[in-house]
Amino acid sequence: MITPEFKDFDSEGKILQFVIQVPAVSSKAEGQAIKDIFDQNPETEGVVITENNHPVGLIMRTMFYQKMGTMYGHSLYMKRPVSILMETDMMSADATDNVSKVGILAMSREQNKLYDYVIVYKNKAYAGVISIRLFLVELSKINDAQINVLKHQQKELLTAHEQEVVLRKDLEYKSDAVRNLFDHAEQGFLSFGSDLTVKNEYSYKCIEIFNQNIGGFHYIDLISRYFDADKKSVFETAFDSFFKNNSMVTDNVYLMLLPAECEINGKNIRFDYKRIESNGKKSVMVILSDVTELISMEKAMEEDKNKQRLLIKAFTCQAQIKQMIEEFTDLFSGGYKLMFIKNNFEESLNEFFRAVHTYKGDFAQYGFMTASAHIHHFEEELLQLFERTDKLTNLDVERIMSEADPKNILEADLSAITEVLGESYFGESEIITIPKYKLEQMKEQFASEQIPTDKNTLMKMIDNLKYKNIKIYLEQYQDYLKYLCERLMKYMPTYIIEGDDVEIDPDQYSDALKSLVHIFRNSMDHGIETNEERLEYGKPERGIIHCQIQKYLDENRFELRISDDGRGIDLHKLKIKALDNNIRSADDLNLMDDSEAAKLIFADHLSTKDNADALSGRGIGMGAVKEACMKLGGTIEIETKPGEGTIFILSFPYSV
Repeated sequence: MITPEFKDFDSEGKILQFVIQVPAVSSKAEGQAIKDIFDQNPETEGVVITENNHPVGLIMRTMFYQKMGTMYGHSLYMKRPVSILMETDMMSADATDNVSKVGILAMSREQNKLYDYVIVYKNKAYAGVISIRLFLVELSKINDAQINVLKHQQKELLTAHEQEVVLRKDLEYKSDAVRNLFDHAEQGFLSFGSDLTVKNEYSYKCIEIFNQNIGGFHYIDLISRYFDADKKSVFETAFDSFFKNNSMVTDNVYLMLLPAECEINGKNIRFDYKRIESNGKKSVMVILSDVTELISMEKAMEEDKNKQRLLIKAFTCQAQIKQMIEEFTDLFSGGYKLMFIKNNFEESLNEFFRAVHTYKGDFAQYGFMTASAHIHHFEEELLQLFERTDKLTNLDVERIMSEADPKNILEADLSAITEVLGESYFGESEIITIPKYKLEQMKEQFASEQIPTDKNTLMKMIDNLKYKNIKIYLEQYQDYLKYLCERLMKYMPTYIIEGDDVEIDPDQYSDALKSLVHIFRNSMDHGIETNEERLEYGKPERGIIHCQIQKYLDENRFELRISDDGRGIDLHKLKIKALDNNIRSADDLNLMDDSEAAKLIFADHLSTKDNADALSGRGIGMGAVKEACMKLGGTIEIETKPGEGTIFILSFPYSV
C-alpha cells in the first residue's frame, strides 16, 4: 500500500491529495485470490473488485475474515467468485470534491463501514481510493497541530488585545461557515442526550422537514405521530436500553432496531442513528434524508418493468388473456350467483373464494399486476365476510359484489395494452395456430381412399386441429417463476419440462392448467429455500422445479408430476393448523400417516404460513387445484420429504 503525504491541508481543497492505490481484482476471481492478497500484504485494508476496469464492489479485510470465520465460510467462498463476498454499497466521491464533503461522508457512514474506502473518480474514470481511517488520522494530526498553534496565539493575545479581537472574529467566521455547511446539506442533523430532548444545534434542513423549530422537543413526541401507534413503545424501549447500556457494540444494535422510514408532511424520510460521545457522556445523532425522489424513481422503474412484462404476455398469449378477462368479467358481473344456488352456503362461499384467489394468481402470471393487487384487497374484504358465515346470507355477498366493478379492477392494465397494441387487440377474432404436421396428415388422409364419411369422425378431426402440446402451457409459467423470484429475492430455479408429448384441448383443460399457478407459487414461496439456507444445507444455490409428463395409453390417462427440491411440507405444523382450525380432531390427526397428513393441504383456509400476503397464505389455492382436477375426472396426490422437496402428481383422463 502506498501511504501518501498530506501537505498543505485545506478544508476547501480538493481530495486528490488523499488518494491512494490499493489492490484490485476482477469480480470473476475466486475468494482464494483475496486471501492471497491479504496474506502477502498485511498492511492492505481492502481490495477493490472491478468489472471492465470499473469498480463494482469492495472487500475489506475485517469483513473478509469475519465471513471466513463462519461455520462454512472457507468452503463457501474460497472457490466461488468474489462477487458473493463483496460489498456493493460503496461510498464515492469525485476528484473535484472538497475535503469537507468527504468529512461529512465519513461522519455519516454506517458503523460497519468504520474502516471502509471511498471510491474516487477523476473525469469519470477510476482514480483510486481514500482510506477513511488514514483520512481521519491525518485530520486528527492536523487538528492537534492547530490546537498547539492556538495555544501559542493565546499567550500572544494576552499582550495584544487587538489581535485577540481579530482572532475571535476569524473563529466566529469559521464557526458560521461550518454551520452554513450543515444548513445547506441535503440531510437534516439533530442530536439529543439521555433526556431525549432535541438540542438547539440542529441543521436548517430539520426545519424544512418538520415545518417548525424542533429545539427543546422530546424526540419521541416529535416523531411518533408519523409512525404506527405500536412503534412508540419500540422507540421508548430501544432508547431506554441504549442509555442504560455501556457497550458500544450493543448500543449500535439498539439503534439498528429503530424504525427507519416514515412519511413526514408528504415526504419519505429515512432515519439513520449514530452513537456520539462528548465529555464522557453519550448522545444520539440523527441523520434525516429525504428519499422521496429515490422511492418515486424505484416505483416508476418497477411500473415500467411490469408494463413491459404485461405487453410481452399480451403479444404472445392473446387467446388466453382474452378468455381470462371474459371469464373474470362474467364472474364479477353476476356469474358468481350460480355458485350460491347450492344449499350449503359455506361451501358455495368457499368455491367463490377459490375462484377469486385463482384469478389473482392468473392475472399476476400474465403481468396484470394492478388487477392482481386490486383482487388481493378484495380478498381481504371477502375474508372478513368468511369469518362470520354463520350470520351471512346471499344478500351480503351481493352487497360486496355490487362494489367490486370488474372494469375498475382491469382498467389500468387494459389501458396499458391498448395504448401500445391498439383498441383492436380485444376486438380481433382469436387466431388458432395449427402445426404444419397436422395439416400434412389431413392432406394425406384426404388424398387417400381413407376419407371419413362419418360426420362425427370428420368433426373430431377438425377439433383436433386446435389441440396443443401441454408443454406449451407449462413453458408459459417460466416467466411467472421469474416474477416470483424477484418478489421473494431468490435465485431463479432451474425449470425443467420433459417427458411425453400430450396433445390436449385448451378449452377442456383450461381450468386445470390455470390452477397450476398455485403449485408453482407454493413451490417458490413455501418450498424452495432462500439462497443462504440452501448453501447452509449443502444444496446448490439454485433450486430445481421439474415437470414430468407420462402417457398411459392402456389406461387412457396421462400423468403430470411437478416437483421441487425445497424444504418439503412441514407436516407437523400442518397438523397443528388443522387442529387449531377445527378441521380434524386430535385423535384423527394422531392416527394419520405422512401420506394422509399431506392431503390436509387441500383443506380450505389451511396454510402453514402464519400470515397471508399478496402471494400466498390464504390456504385456498391447493383446494382450487384439487377441484379443477376432479372436474376433469382426474386425481392429485402428494409426496413430500423434509429437506428434500415435494412432488405433486396430477392424473388426467386422456383419449388419443
